[in-house]
Amino acid sequence: MGHLRELLPKEPMAPISTEKIEAGDDWGYQLKWDGVRILAGIDHQKVSLYSRKLLDKTSLYPEVVAALSKLQHDRLLLDGEVVYFHPELGRPVFQKVLQRERSRSVRSDAPHFTYVLFDILVDGDKDMRKLPYLDRHHRLKEIVSNTPGILTADLFLEGESLWAWAEERGWEGIVMKRLSSPYREGKKHRDWYKKKIAITMQAEAVALIIREGRVASLVLADDENNYIGRASLGLNEQTKQRLLDYTGLHPAGAGWNTLHADLKKEQLAWLSKPLTATVTFLEWSQDGMMRHPKLLSIEGV
Repeated sequence: MGHLRELLPKEPMAPISTEKIEAGDDWGYQLKWDGVRILAGIDHQKVSLYSRKLLDKTSLYPEVVAALSKLQHDRLLLDGEVVYFHPELGRPVFQKVLQRERSRSVRSDAPHFTYVLFDILVDGDKDMRKLPYLDRHHRLKEIVSNTPGILTADLFLEGESLWAWAEERGWEGIVMKRLSSPYREGKKHRDWYKKKIAITMQAEAVALIIREGRVASLVLADDENNYIGRASLGLNEQTKQRLLDYTGLHPAGAGWNTLHADLKKEQLAWLSKPLTATVTFLEWSQDGMMRHPKLLSIEGV
């Protein structure tokens, strides 16, 4: 076999969105871990980490490199997700991983991340990709068992109850995998599916987008004042007018020194006193944007 770098998939296998929970003896179910997809190569104790787009991430996650270095195997190619598990919420929080991705550095007080593995592509001189997923999962559990800092995503055989559990506890959703399936790149398959639970959270409305003298949408930020998207769905004409009146009562705020490309061509009315908005959306994009946000309520208008 060639060098591990040459064996990386051009695109990791990805689940296809669906609203249906697949059923049958050939299906297994896993929780959807809300983090950043990372491929890991171990070649004679040298650990390399790669993003979904095959960018080198080795220096960005030293805790993952340290954990993988404990595995007593000369040659592995693994697939998984780097996550931050929030001890109080009892689930992963994507924004913590995103902060590391955005800073492109590791602070001394940085949160500790866990590598959650769900597949193995190469084991020694053996290419595992053509084997059934169930076999790959069993082998992965054998290799990783009881290694601090690394988890193997549990595989369940009952989808409806796992969905109910995830929904009740605010997880991102579930992934359904055909147990007999090989590892296929990208989404050119009918073997992995994901069903997502809508995320509901509070965000800061820091500015309004104005078009032709009317409010078009809200500019939203997270609790670290990072731009996370714009939202207009859920705004009616009455609320838009109240928002416009609100800008008159509160003189313009300072705004951000550097604007996201998404905002550069817009007319912005910055709020000196940001508003708290409750918003729901389907998922986070890899660059930390809300996908298809809808406003549920806005406090103070």
